[in-house]
Amino acid sequence: MKLRKLLAGAGSVAWLLVAPGIAPSAIAGDIAYEQQIMCEQDAESGRKVCKVDKKTYIGWRTFSSNCLRCHGQDAVGSTFAPSLVDRMKQIDKEQFMNSLANGYKGQVGIMPPWKENPNVTKRYEELYGYLRARADGRLLAGRPKRNDR
Repeated sequence: MKLRKLLAGAGSVAWLLVAPGIAPSAIAGDIAYEQQIMCEQDAESGRKVCKVDKKTYIGWRTFSSNCLRCHGQDAVGSTFAPSLVDRMKQIDKEQFMNSLANGYKGQVGIMPPWKENPNVTKRYEELYGYLRARADGRLLAGRPKRNDR
C-alpha cells in the first residue's frame, strides 16, 4: 500500500491509501481512509500538536476508552499487548477488522472479541483511521485536537 496526498490547502491535508499499481481514480469511492491532519507548534506549550478531523478524533477517543489499558498510551504497546503502531504496518484492513470482531490470540495474551460491544463495533472505521495515521507517522503521540473547521 502507498500513501498519497489527496488534497492540500488551508493548512490541512487529506490522505488516500492506495494499493501498489492501482491508480487512485480506479478506486474512487473505495477509499481506505481519508483524513485531515495538521500538526503544528503550539504557541502556549511549545510542543507540536496535531489537529484532526472528527472521524480521526473519534478513533482516538475509542482507542483511549477501550484499547489503551492493554495496548498502551498512544498505541505503542505494553508488556502484554503489542504496539499497534508497529502491527498496523504488518496487517491489512481486513485482518484488522477481523481481529477486532473476533479477537486475537498472540504469543503472550488474548485480545477479546469486540463484536458484542456497540461502543466499539460502530467505531471500527474511525479506530482503523486513527491507528493507520499513528502507524504512518502522520499523527504524533498525544491527545489530538479536534479541528472543527
